[in-house]
Amino acid sequence: MRDNPLNQWHQQSEASLLPYGPSIQIVESYGKPEIEYAAIRKSAALMDAAHRSVIELTGKDRLKFLQNLITNDVKPLDAGAGCYAYLLNVKGRIIADMNILQRDQSAYLEVDTRLAPELVRILENYLFSDDVRITDRSNDLSRLTLIGPGSTTILETLAERKLEGLNAPLKNTDAEILGAKTMVFRNDLCDQMQLELVIPADHLVDIWETIIRTANPEPEEEHRPQKLYPIGWSAFNIARIESGTPLLGIDITDQNLPMETAHWYTRAVHISKGCYLGQEVVARMHAHNSVAKMLVGLKIAGDAPPLAGADLRDSTAQVGIVTSSCTSPMLGNTPIAMGYLKRAFAEAGRQVDVYTIRGQVKATVVGLPFWKPTH
Repeated sequence: MRDNPLNQWHQQSEASLLPYGPSIQIVESYGKPEIEYAAIRKSAALMDAAHRSVIELTGKDRLKFLQNLITNDVKPLDAGAGCYAYLLNVKGRIIADMNILQRDQSAYLEVDTRLAPELVRILENYLFSDDVRITDRSNDLSRLTLIGPGSTTILETLAERKLEGLNAPLKNTDAEILGAKTMVFRNDLCDQMQLELVIPADHLVDIWETIIRTANPEPEEEHRPQKLYPIGWSAFNIARIESGTPLLGIDITDQNLPMETAHWYTRAVHISKGCYLGQEVVARMHAHNSVAKMLVGLKIAGDAPPLAGADLRDSTAQVGIVTSSCTSPMLGNTPIAMGYLKRAFAEAGRQVDVYTIRGQVKATVVGLPFWKPTH
């Protein structure tokens, strides 16, 4: 089990923990999931993002090297810009996703921490004469996430300056926090301002505690609610499902082709770029619009969401599967889900059957995201 410097803080705060792969644990909740969720939507939330890691690419050929492997176009990326992409196998299946963050002298690949060692191995297998060095920074760079309408103000107070340039997805900048050089990038996965921090691991605990003290200088009182709350996976998971954000390993697996991921397909794939691993399959499917199943949103009748893995059925035939579900506070505690349906059933308004703890109920196909904020 990989050591997390924040584990002692989590234990003292009576957090419940979940295993995340073989090497780490993540916080499920600090005991108040409703308050944690409300902080995402109404104030600010701080999450220990131990489930995310950074791989660094250096050398003058780093972008050319990536360009030949991943689904998006990295050639135009200047320092401070970024994009999201898939890595495919030769059959066009998704084996990894990543946020590519271009910096002055390197590129960061921000990835699921469970994939980092294997992704380094895969990349090194394709490295021949290019001037590229690939380094897994999982042990010396840590990750924190600030989500919510108040997150920018809190971080700018701590950095003692305005954070310029974070006006689009995966834009990134540097800030000095407690003397530690910190990279900040934007990645709104919950339809709220979401600032991601990449910080030296030996500063993790100090920065975590300082963010909380900076946002909440006074003790919590009934008439003075906190401006920021630490949150766990449960609250984040509800908010990202409401926002139609699929996650690798949950909603996207190595059984999926890029076009099946619907709205995430256009985020991850640059249709007109040149050759890359699995590109022929992607181009053929795109040209013929021949996808067999699609990721969809589902509103569930009744008061209970289905479990992930539940079959979606038309009469007696299986036509799809649920990948994520929750009860949505933003939709009046309506049960919702994401999942895959055969193409013929993936049209908005179509109804299929699904089992919940209440028995068989109807699930209605809707567009993603489930809701849009008014701000």
